[in-house]
Amino acid sequence: MQKLSLESVEKLVRGQGLKMTPQRQAIVEYLQNAKHHPTAEEVLGAVNQRFPMTSRATVYNTLNWLKESHLIIEIFENGVARFDPNTSQHHHFICRACGTVEDVAFEVVSQVPQHLPGNQQVDSFEMTLRGLCAHCRS
Repeated sequence: MQKLSLESVEKLVRGQGLKMTPQRQAIVEYLQNAKHHPTAEEVLGAVNQRFPMTSRATVYNTLNWLKESHLIIEIFENGVARFDPNTSQHHHFICRACGTVEDVAFEVVSQVPQHLPGNQQVDSFEMTLRGLCAHCRS
């Protein structure tokens, strides 16, 4: 699994002549430790617990920078953007009751045709599976 690491972010920050601010570090650490796929507002809330003066712009700009640098993945569901620090090839399961987004190993659904009926060539794919999570089923 390729997962966001503080070391890779620090290297990229230095390479681009930026500073690794405490707020950027807190954002990366929160994403690394998140057990779910947080929204920007969830990241902001968590970072503001440690650094109360962190602006919304700092969080959004950092998330966009991480996404554009291919260090995190942005997932859209019901008009809400969520962020995934797992950049390895995988799918997602979304619970229709609670909205939880979970990773699904690529191997679970790994077969698709290389060519579609319209003669398009498939290079890669990702699926979003929907249903009820284990918690909502019980």
